[in-house]
Amino acid sequence: MKIDIFDLPDLYARRGARMGAIMKIGYAMYSARDLTTDPASMRKVLKALSEMGYEGVEFFLYNGTDASELRAMLGEYSLTAIGTHVHKPRWDADTQGEIAYAQQAGIPYLVYPWIEPALRNETFYQSLPKILKDLSALCEEKGIHLQYHNHDFEFEKLAGEPVLDYLMGREDSFTLELDTFWARYAGADAVAYMKKYGSRIPMIHVKDYLGEKDGGMAFTAIGTGKMDNTEVIRAAREQGKEWLIVELDNSPLDPLESARISIEAIRRILSQ
Repeated sequence: MKIDIFDLPDLYARRGARMGAIMKIGYAMYSARDLTTDPASMRKVLKALSEMGYEGVEFFLYNGTDASELRAMLGEYSLTAIGTHVHKPRWDADTQGEIAYAQQAGIPYLVYPWIEPALRNETFYQSLPKILKDLSALCEEKGIHLQYHNHDFEFEKLAGEPVLDYLMGREDSFTLELDTFWARYAGADAVAYMKKYGSRIPMIHVKDYLGEKDGGMAFTAIGTGKMDNTEVIRAAREQGKEWLIVELDNSPLDPLESARISIEAIRRILSQ
């Protein structure tokens, strides 16, 4: 079938991410935390990621980098700021400071990414929707959106349903950054979750792993371990997710080498 060039916008609207028009590939800077200890090393890592073809980065620590300087670095290397993971102690210590930095640096999402083990109980879980609602309201005042990021423990049951569903069902002011690895590791259907919550999951994390080691998890570059991400990656594209983010908490290789291998594996999947 011959396609008129003036029909392309409609075609993309109908076929969306299946044409590769929407979903972008990002990198979680937590994966390179040992390489980014100051502004100079931050710049070096951002440059390397840009050269690999990553389109955006998700931050963890800023390591002394001024917000305006970080924004300039991102512009220099044509990278989009996706968001920043802000752990509870940081929220508690300086909520307004975290929001102000994100606003100045041009970071559109702030993420509530982790619940420490001592708080994984019914009392805290029941209080969390209100905590997220209040944080979301503060973020929205500055044009920033709040996300929640899951691990495996959110698939334990609370009031007869997974904690994650409990949170999503009781407060709608935040979106979910679905960590597909931890969902699948917990025995949940990540693709079904992506479909169930639709636009409330605008982005996902993907990981690969070698297995459990010393009470933790041994991660590895995408496509080199036990976790086949093919279905998840294709589903994310089909569903029009905004970002597919590579995150490896640790790696047997240099983090940047793992980043390179991972984006090449994702591109192969998306090309098929």
